[in-house]
Amino acid sequence: MDERAWSILPDEIWASIGRYLENRIDVLRFRSVCKSWRTLTPPLDDSTPLPRFSFPFPPYTSSVPAFVSETTVYRIDRPQHQHPNPSTSSPSFAKGWLIKVEEYERGKLRLLDSLSCRRVKDLTNGFPDTAFDFSEFRLTKLTTAYALKYLRGSSSIAGINKVLLSPNSNLVRVENCSIFVIYDNGKLGFAKNGENDLTLVDDRVSDYNDIIMFRGQPYVVDQWGTVSWIDSSLKVVQFSPPMFGFGGRKHLVVSCGELYVVDRYLDENHKPYPDENTGVHFHMFHRHPLRRGRFDYLHPKSVDFKVFKLDEDWGRWVEVKCLGDMAFVLTYDCSFSVSAPEFEGFRGNCIYFTEQFNLDLALRGLGRLGGCVFSLEDRTIEDLPCTPGYSQMFSPLPDPNLVSHRANVSTYKI
Repeated sequence: MDERAWSILPDEIWASIGRYLENRIDVLRFRSVCKSWRTLTPPLDDSTPLPRFSFPFPPYTSSVPAFVSETTVYRIDRPQHQHPNPSTSSPSFAKGWLIKVEEYERGKLRLLDSLSCRRVKDLTNGFPDTAFDFSEFRLTKLTTAYALKYLRGSSSIAGINKVLLSPNSNLVRVENCSIFVIYDNGKLGFAKNGENDLTLVDDRVSDYNDIIMFRGQPYVVDQWGTVSWIDSSLKVVQFSPPMFGFGGRKHLVVSCGELYVVDRYLDENHKPYPDENTGVHFHMFHRHPLRRGRFDYLHPKSVDFKVFKLDEDWGRWVEVKCLGDMAFVLTYDCSFSVSAPEFEGFRGNCIYFTEQFNLDLALRGLGRLGGCVFSLEDRTIEDLPCTPGYSQMFSPLPDPNLVSHRANVSTYKI
């Protein structure tokens, strides 16, 4: 078949492609190519508010307006024309790195550190006010995470451990969206956009650890490693037998189309801070650094990890001793996997994680927010700042020469 230039393809094909772009940045990049593409593909409606809810959240007894903020993890690659010597083949140049982008208002984006919850401007330490021009980079979406925040002030809501938006697609109208929430240290709740009540999905289980979208359905895992999926009638259907892992926290990770459970073991000598979700007066930590240090010390510390995969034919869990070239990333609001050889600084057969796995506390800047890496090969844990390649892995400002200087470091538009 003869090759044809993309520019002579019929407008109907480009219009069809534009309708299937789910991500705001993809739409912006698509429309920035030329005038005809901007005509064929309308911009996303910035006037439509983010999904909103109103429940009685602690410490309030009456309903408090809240909204769902969205963060997206991307692989970012520098275009070939920006290489100093395009004719030179460089293995490191072909590698990408991670960035995290939060849409905190419709049409307004800001960069976050990919592991911690900190904004880029909190990490630059005097770096000039900057903004990325996303049209100058190649972006690949890896995963999306969500948080529930107060409408007034945009601070996180106490007691919320994990949030999942369903369906998680910009192709779905806001009024048709709903959320699943793990709250109060393990209860599973559900609400449709605009509802004033949070429905308890399963009153038999109150120790859910994680929730993730897999095969188009929400999947949850409890403290004992039992994985279940939730059908359209909110019935919790058991997918796996209990794993009976003795770790303190279970994480769900999708890698190469398959579902894994990561069992995180915590230092038994560290006791959780009392009433860490609802009884802590968070403002005192900002006024009294010593108290914040004491809180960080009391927060449980990870000492080991085990990875399991379900053998669906035999209905049993199998421990995975080696991840090969894959690396798992466990952050406070999402978990995902990457192919280590394709990213700067990553090592295969490793788990990159934050010690803070509580969404609310992480968003408030409490607990150990620094990154660590666990090697499945020698079962050691290193702090990421001490790990070679860390600055290339999660650096929010990968190359000052590719960044344009703007007035506001926290807002990014094309």
